[in-house]
Parts: sequence; structure tokens; C-alpha cells
Amino acid sequence: MAKNVIFNVLINVAIVFLILMGATAYKSGNALVLGACIAFLVLLIYLKVVLVKHVRRNYMNKANPPNVRKGQPSKRTKRKK
Repeated sequence: MAKNVIFNVLINVAIVFLILMGATAYKSGNALVLGACIAFLVLLIYLKVVLVKHVRRNYMNKANPPNVRKGQPSKRTKRKK
């Protein structure tokens, strides 16, 4: 879980950095850098969405394990003697 938090923080810092870099490139009229910033920004936003979905899926699996159904008794196998 700590790995996911570190990835999230790094992605957030990179997104902020790319937004600032893109704004500076736009003001200076540098279209190549602006295009690269936008491309990397789209990539990082996609990675952030994937990370959030991954964390949500892991959290839901830990809260409700898939092999335990609500309202049904668990089937226990008898040991052979």
C-alpha cells in the first residue's frame, strides 16, 4: 500500500510540474515543448486513473473477500479419520 501512495505522490508532483512547464512554454511560444507537455500530461492522468482503480479494487477485495458470500453458511469439509 505504501508503494501506491508513493506512486500517487510522484504522479501528482509530475502533473503539477508539467502544467507549470506547459504554461511557460505557451507564454514563450514554444509549440514543441507545449505539445510534449500535453502528451506527457495525458499519459500521467491516464496512469493516475489506472492507479486509483487498482487501489480501489484492492481495497474492495480486502473489505469483501470474493469467496465469502453474505447470508450463506460456509461449507466445511469433514476430515477423514
